[in-house]
Amino acid sequence: MERQDHLMLVTDAGAELHLGWDHGIPYTMDPLNGVPVDLQLAQGVNQVGQTVEDQSVAGVYRQITADCWGPHGDADADLLLRTLTYKTAGTLYFGDKWFCRFVVSKTPYTVQLHGFVRLEMMLFCPKPFWYSLTAASYTLGGYTAAFRFPVNYAQPHRFGIRQPNTFVNCRNTGALPVPFTATLRTDASVVNPCILNGITGERIRILTTLTQEQTIEIYRTTTDQLAVKRTEHQVEENIFALLDEDSDLVELAPGDNPLKTEADSNVDNLQATVTFYPMYSGILPEVIA
Repeated sequence: MERQDHLMLVTDAGAELHLGWDHGIPYTMDPLNGVPVDLQLAQGVNQVGQTVEDQSVAGVYRQITADCWGPHGDADADLLLRTLTYKTAGTLYFGDKWFCRFVVSKTPYTVQLHGFVRLEMMLFCPKPFWYSLTAASYTLGGYTAAFRFPVNYAQPHRFGIRQPNTFVNCRNTGALPVPFTATLRTDASVVNPCILNGITGERIRILTTLTQEQTIEIYRTTTDQLAVKRTEHQVEENIFALLDEDSDLVELAPGDNPLKTEADSNVDNLQATVTFYPMYSGILPEVIA
């Protein structure tokens, strides 16, 4: 039984490196799964056993051993050596289904030259989990498309249907809480747009007036920092300072997340698109038929 083993490293500078049997560079990566959990323990006088007071998860180091034995083995090895240098960061894609961020913690080095070149390297993944490459996307409020083919020109046409401002269940099928991207648009000026979680009561609110010419995007940067930008006529502006300091909706929990839009005025004109990538602590490579 064979499994999908394609491993692609895309650096923030735009370089792509492909490993796997189909690319002439079989490899091992350790660990693929497994997350070390740090436990904070306490033990009282005469207590039998210990009490777990808290838990935390750190990043994970992944060691890759690459055998460059394909028809262009030396060129492949040279490309790895030249690309994965000091201060290199990027995104690691596994099996064409999963991804995570990485920083090079030990540049590639040669452990074998005879026969073929074998390289070893170490990548540090600040978050030890894997994100699914299949994004989940939900629309809150606004309009949904209603125009369909074939067209009957003898009948009136409806191009869109306004959705009621009710809760939409943004279901997270992953095993862990995940950050999300929210894109806000409007048909008329909306004051202080907001997204509310109906279960937790958490919300994220931008203290501004959103107009028809603008979009607001709430997202995470590649360094996992919360960011807010406003775009108007293709000009982007950092408006993180307009984020309400009481905002606490920054992640979506596993399972149900009923969300809806709110605003101080004209909320029925507000539309939000919420997008996220489910996250998992353990994965298995896909079986190749």
